[in-house]
Amino acid sequence: MFARRNARRGLLASTAAGLLWIVTACGGSGLPDKVKYAAPPQAVLMGGVSVQFQLAHASDDVFKFRVYIQNLSNPPQMMIINRDGFGLRLPDGRVLQRRGSAHEPYMLQPGQGHDVWVDFKEAGLDLRTVQQASVIVGGIAFGNDPMPRVVGEIPLTWAGPVD
Repeated sequence: MFARRNARRGLLASTAAGLLWIVTACGGSGLPDKVKYAAPPQAVLMGGVSVQFQLAHASDDVFKFRVYIQNLSNPPQMMIINRDGFGLRLPDGRVLQRRGSAHEPYMLQPGQGHDVWVDFKEAGLDLRTVQQASVIVGGIAFGNDPMPRVVGEIPLTWAGPVD
């Protein structure tokens, strides 16, 4: 009887250890599939670049950032938005560049706006673990000065799992 009880305990311990290994080996980091970030709802950056925050969230390998940008330049002039100029500044100082296929820049007349979506990726970094970051709003040029510039940054703070 005593030997049978020890065998059962050994079997249960082996099973529990196997389940624990499966959970940790199959992404059991304890993190949700997606986490969201909070940001100021609106900011007016240098040159009259109005940024209205829509969403930011991260899965393990992709950080998605969505905003609406409006041209409030003064004096009024054409604004050119090249998404390749955007970056994600991590707390350790690294800056991730936008990932994705090349697209034509957005051309905005004074008063016009456009949704701007950018994705960031970094091999070997679980982006759900980033607690704070900022999106560098760059690649912005104006009709009278076609040199693309950084016009500001949008701070982001971890806000929990995506509902």
